[in-house]
Amino acid sequence: EVDKVLAGLEILSKIFDQQSSPLLTRLIQQASSQGGDQELENLVVKLSVLKDLLSSMERKALKALQEMSSCPSFTSQSSMFSHTAPRKAKSIPVQAFEVKLDVNLTDLTKIGKSQKYLLSVDVEGGKLVVQKKSKDPQEDWNTFTYDKIRQLIKSQRVHSKLGIVFEKEKDKTQRKDFIFETTRKREAFCQLLQLMKNKHSKQDEPDMISIFIGTWNMGSAPPPKILASWLISKGLGKTLDETTVTIPHDIYVIGTQENSVADKEWVDFVRASLKECTDLDFKPIAMQTLWNIKIVVLVKPEHENRISHISTSSVKTGIANTLGNKGAVGVSFMFNGTSFGFVNCHLTSGNEKTARRNQNYLDILRLLSLGDKQLSSFDISLRFTHLFWFGDLNYRLDMELQDILNYINRKEFEPLQKVDQLNLEKEKNKIFLRFYEEEITFPPTYRYERGSRDVYVCHKQKPTGVRTNVPSWCDRILWKSYPETHIICNSYGCTDDIVTSDHSPAFGTFEVGVTSQFVSKKGLSKTSDQAYIDFENIEAIVKTASRTKFFIEFYSTCLEEFKKSSENDTQSCDNINFLKVGWSSKQLPTLKPILSDIEYLQDQHLLLTVKSVDGYESYGECCIALKSMIGSTAQQFLTSLSHRGEETGNIRGSMKVRVPAERIGTRERLYEWIRVDKDETGATKGKPGCRMSQDFKATSKKLASADSVGIQLGKPLCEEVEKPSCIAVGRAPAPLPGAAAEDR
Repeated sequence: EVDKVLAGLEILSKIFDQQSSPLLTRLIQQASSQGGDQELENLVVKLSVLKDLLSSMERKALKALQEMSSCPSFTSQSSMFSHTAPRKAKSIPVQAFEVKLDVNLTDLTKIGKSQKYLLSVDVEGGKLVVQKKSKDPQEDWNTFTYDKIRQLIKSQRVHSKLGIVFEKEKDKTQRKDFIFETTRKREAFCQLLQLMKNKHSKQDEPDMISIFIGTWNMGSAPPPKILASWLISKGLGKTLDETTVTIPHDIYVIGTQENSVADKEWVDFVRASLKECTDLDFKPIAMQTLWNIKIVVLVKPEHENRISHISTSSVKTGIANTLGNKGAVGVSFMFNGTSFGFVNCHLTSGNEKTARRNQNYLDILRLLSLGDKQLSSFDISLRFTHLFWFGDLNYRLDMELQDILNYINRKEFEPLQKVDQLNLEKEKNKIFLRFYEEEITFPPTYRYERGSRDVYVCHKQKPTGVRTNVPSWCDRILWKSYPETHIICNSYGCTDDIVTSDHSPAFGTFEVGVTSQFVSKKGLSKTSDQAYIDFENIEAIVKTASRTKFFIEFYSTCLEEFKKSSENDTQSCDNINFLKVGWSSKQLPTLKPILSDIEYLQDQHLLLTVKSVDGYESYGECCIALKSMIGSTAQQFLTSLSHRGEETGNIRGSMKVRVPAERIGTRERLYEWIRVDKDETGATKGKPGCRMSQDFKATSKKLASADSVGIQLGKPLCEEVEKPSCIAVGRAPAPLPGAAAEDR
């Protein structure tokens, strides 16, 4: 089939090139009698050539169409069919930002006062104009194309400060630091520059996408005619700057509860609302409903073919777990090489029902059937590169009503967050283990008087008497990502103008790093240039009174099939409720990735599950990023084990990922283009989650080389285990040792 397509493309390519590629001709003429590894290697090369050829022809065809469209005869004919042409997205206007040049005291003495500049971002034109503001009619300005802006460096200490590294001449750069009016302006500027660089990039596939998450309990009432404020993240809390608010996201995930609108009508309504905001016809790729709990996923038309392996599921948690008035719906899929999971839930209501809500969460975690079925040993919190969990979680505030109202009136939300049931249960590690949530800076989204956002109505007449519902943050958005992946929450808030329900719609937007379906330019690995994953030793502490033997299973998309170790060869017990087990290198397998390129391996992860020999029951699972383990010397890792939402132990060891020298070439990702200034320390309050691989490796080495007594059995595990980090901004899932500096 590949040969047939290549032969057809060879003919078509002659239309543009008038000649055939020698490599293409040679590939087609290769004997079909080849077998084994040689045939498989040729197939990989052909697929790589096929991909490059299609991309090249697409660009040439587009250029030819553009040239044709300039012809008067073609223009007059095409006008006949203009009514069928799809609407294009609105072009992004040039945005200007007023800034001050950040200078040290010595320079300030020389120039007299801080200099003001105007930074104009032309996304469509692919350039940045840096203009000095002065009364002098002789303008002082410079224009930099997207490829001459080498790096953006965010200050962690001064949140409105940004360093820009420009390429002045070949191999010569210059850095200038600017102070923006607000942090939000700085973030909007960075987003526009990332968009510009992505738009004009020569890469066929994106490194980074933007995701909108929305959750709303509609209160069984019809929605308003306009949802614009919700879909553009406008309202209260952490919102987007007006310069970027109308830029469409790549994926929209809309979760609703108590939604009585029929499925098709709801999807059509959301699509129409998005089209009104963005001028784009978003494509629905998945819809799942459980009674009146709904989730719908829509993507930009250009991404439709990048979506695969779509799965949907639902879990009932109503009375006796048989009624669907409470429960969850979920959707999962692959975006190129990155797996995503989305869970929209409606948990048990009532101030006093905290324990029941916790059980709802654990039931959903265990029973929701999403993602790769080969990962059945792992709950859904470990099956996806990025998992988003949102909905009407119904956790309330444990405080007297009048005290809550007083704090809300004064816009003092921190005291309320300290009595928020969700936060309290997370701190006890009972729910949402190692999930993140962005800092809440908006008032409670429940329980408003319908038709108004000025008054909370807290008393409700029930057959059993008057029920009091205190204002609470029932509507939440949390996420969990694999270690050393890129995810940043750019907004988290609620609307203040949608008043049909007693809940306000909540929104969150995320910048997420994604990987492509990697095709090696060098073909399949041979024995001489095969990458290997070697383990020197592994030690695990598992929560059990059993004294049985254990083994480890290793899963990864970079492996042809899962692998397992032999039984542990060391075992000890210092605490009746815990067991320490160890494996030497002889008991551990050498893993051979299907591709050996470092560009591929640095995006891969290993999932480990520790199982007992008798019964094959899992006693804990974890995830390890390969990125920090690549090198010629062994690296230490240390992370926690969990099972069915409960922390069950920890695991540490020494391993290395050996990559052949000829496979070491890599490239900078778009999200690596922006970094945090390494010379500055001190994390923002409530946002400790940004540490990079070097920091993690150093911490792991220190902890792993410490005497084993340092990790005491029976102590709270969250205090003992250094968690591998992802690039995330938000409230930490638990207190993290050494989480002070952001070293990205």
